[in-house]
Order: sequence, then C-alpha cells, then structure tokens
Amino acid sequence: MKVGIVTDSGSDLPRELAAELGIEIIPFHVNLNNKEYRDGIDITRQEFYRKLVEQKLTPKTSQPALGFFVDTYRRLLQKFDALLSIHISGKLSGTFHTAQMAGEMIPGADIRVVDSLSASMGQGGLVLEACRALQKGFSIDQVVKILESLRKRVRLFVTLDTLEFLKRGGRIGRVTAFLGSVLRVKPLIWLVDGEVEPITKARSRREMISLLLAEFKKEITTETKAIITVLHTAAEEEALRLKSRIQGDFEQAEILLREAGPALGTHVGPGALAISVVPKFSLASGN
Repeated sequence: MKVGIVTDSGSDLPRELAAELGIEIIPFHVNLNNKEYRDGIDITRQEFYRKLVEQKLTPKTSQPALGFFVDTYRRLLQKFDALLSIHISGKLSGTFHTAQMAGEMIPGADIRVVDSLSASMGQGGLVLEACRALQKGFSIDQVVKILESLRKRVRLFVTLDTLEFLKRGGRIGRVTAFLGSVLRVKPLIWLVDGEVEPITKARSRREMISLLLAEFKKEITTETKAIITVLHTAAEEEALRLKSRIQGDFEQAEILLREAGPALGTHVGPGALAISVVPKFSLASGN
C-alpha cells in the first residue's frame, strides 16, 4: 500500500526537505497590512520578519480552507492508496478539524487525520518519524499508533523576547495571569497536551536563554535518542550558539536548526528562541 503524508506549514518543515521526502505541505495564510500571502509560497520567513520589524505590522494567520484540503486529498489519492494527515494542535488552530471534515467528504477514501498536540518542529518531528516508519515498512495503522504514543512525549519550549505580539493577537490569556501586570518580563512557556502553559519568567535576555536551557535539560536526559530542534524567529546567531551548547551534551540526538514560520512567529514576534524535542520511535521498545 502506498501511503502519502500531508501536513500544514505550521510544522516548520523546510519545503525542500518535504519535496525530497514526498511530504505535502498545505500552507497557512498570512495577512499583512490587508494583503494575503501563502506561507512559504508567496512570502519567505525572512520577508515576514522584516515586515514585522520595519513596518510594525500586526500579522494575522488563517487556516487553510476546507475546499483546499478536499482538492489536495483528491489529487493525492490519484497516486496513493491512503493518506496520513498530521496537523498542528487542535487546541491552537481549527486546521485539524478542517482536515477531518475534508476526509469525511471523500467517501471510501482511507484518510487518517492525526492531531500532533504540538506545533512547529514538535509537529514537524512527528511528521519526519511517520515518514521514516513508513519507509521501514510499517503499515498506516501501525504508524498512527506510533504517533499517538510519541506525541505524549513531545516537548516544545518557547521563550519570548516581547509580549507585544501575544497582546496584539489577543492570545496572551494564561500568560497574562501568570505575569500579572508586568509586561516587560520575558516569559518561558511550553506546549502541554496541545495547550500553551507558562513555566517561569526572566528579567533579561541572558537569563531567559539560561532558563530555556535549564528547563529543557530537566525534561530530557543526555542519552535521549530524539529529534531536537533549536528554533528561532529572526534570531539566527543566538540560535546557532544555543545549538552548539546542546550538541556537546546530546550526542545521540539528531539536532536541527530552523527558523519558525508565521504560524508561530505571528504570536511570539521576532527575537524568540525555542527548543522542540520529539522522541524517536524505538523498534526494540515498541514506542
């Protein structure tokens, strides 16, 4: 059985890598100054952050339309027997539910829609593991079970250099309650069961990065075999330094560097740093 993999651009998988692996990426839409762009198609990440900083714009993202999902699934089903569609947390976006509805609109099609309960490379790492499992000969049923097991152990830590973008987008919620009225501090948050939860806060950028590394190391042992991704929003030099610090301690991990796209950047703004951890599927342990 030939199985195709679909995800959304919230996964932050590079399109070149996705093309190489045969992964279909459905783009989010980004609205900047009343002009709409398809993430990764009509606008690059560098252009996106430059507009945010230079033009002081308030971006908005919207999920892919139901009809676009339906059309994509139908096109892919011409060359695949089944589809595995893995998406950003359903608690952060309606994309997962839209994908489910699209699958139900194609009678008889074998389309499995999975909520990653994560975002960015927390989601992207699961997509990579699904792709590798299929390449090893696992069935689609087995891969869905693998994903349901792995997603419980995915971690995504995010530091914000500014709260301005969370405030503009109305997504500040629990973070405001955690910080009180002080909006100049730099919070460290993480994704738990698909939802954003605050961890701690820092007064300076240096302290923020130290706390990010410390919290990450609390959760992950140095022997971990995982996909560890250092993410940033227009903060590449700091991300490279952070990646170097991690590489020395986590020799068995696959360590990547990515610039996060608009799905994350819209809410955290430029200058954010993050670390995602996706455990690798172990054939020996079965999880």
